[in-house]
Amino acid sequence: MTPEDVLLWVAGVQMPKADDAGVRKVAAYHRQIADAIDRSKAAMDKIALDVKGHNEGEGTNGFGHYYFGPAEHKTLTAYPEDVAGYVRKVAEAHEQFAHVNDQIRSALKVIAIQMYANIVFTMAYGWFTGALEARLLTLIAQARWYAKIRNSIVEMLVKRIAFTLTDSVLYAGGQQALQLGIYGTSLVAGVDRRTLTGVAGYDPFSVKTNAIQTADGFGGNLAYNALTDALPGVNPASRYRQKVGHYFLRQPGVKGALGGLTTRLIASNGYTYASNVTDSYLEGDGDGWTQAPTLNQEVAKLFIHVPRILVKYPLRWKDWPSVSGQVAGPGTP
Repeated sequence: MTPEDVLLWVAGVQMPKADDAGVRKVAAYHRQIADAIDRSKAAMDKIALDVKGHNEGEGTNGFGHYYFGPAEHKTLTAYPEDVAGYVRKVAEAHEQFAHVNDQIRSALKVIAIQMYANIVFTMAYGWFTGALEARLLTLIAQARWYAKIRNSIVEMLVKRIAFTLTDSVLYAGGQQALQLGIYGTSLVAGVDRRTLTGVAGYDPFSVKTNAIQTADGFGGNLAYNALTDALPGVNPASRYRQKVGHYFLRQPGVKGALGGLTTRLIASNGYTYASNVTDSYLEGDGDGWTQAPTLNQEVAKLFIHVPRILVKYPLRWKDWPSVSGQVAGPGTP
């Protein structure tokens, strides 16, 4: 398996196995055969004319009628042309087969590009959400109605719900805009829309499809944020967080990186499952509850979250945050 095969598999794409170059070579051979038949017809016609022109009698006349007509049935001179026409149709069928495979390959490449663009978008979106969260929490803290809240748990819930809703809307909308941009560019580049629709299994430019996919992303992101909040425990002083949550909080060294990766993968699987359920509900097929993430989706999740963990936990072990999450030195991620 080549690196390209691995990347396509992660994207959920399997290219056709047909040998397009070989099929086109067969088409070329058939065209050569048809041309040879045309040339042989010209030679046959010349010989038949010579026979008819240099001989007389009933036999000669009968041969002329048999070969050139008029006759009750198809004349002999018409057969080579018919055979050549059939052979050219075979060549055309081979050529069409290769063309269809080219279109399918192009459509599959577009889908793979869209998948990896989504991976890069998701990786980069994590840093955007940091700035978004800081700004949003500042605006909430400045609101008059927020100052009237006296319960710390309610304060935290208000902030998290407001951030999660805003974050989910922007993430789902950004994903969909990116997808539309890539698919639209592919049409300009010559990819056949009907083939792209057939390969993707949906019309990428349908309003209904885009609305459902946006809702899928929104529901999935809600689940992702809810799980990342729930794993460490909502209340910092809760017994749950003290007993379980510390496994998922920032810790020095490999333990912190693995804990962070575990949190992200659990939440990411929640994203996929919630997205499947949302899609199933909106499409009306009812099978989303049984659709777990696939193996290639799990590998894609590693593509997304391992680089983010490596950036978040650089190789500076002794300057990392303590288990409590407080700053321990200048190396804080």
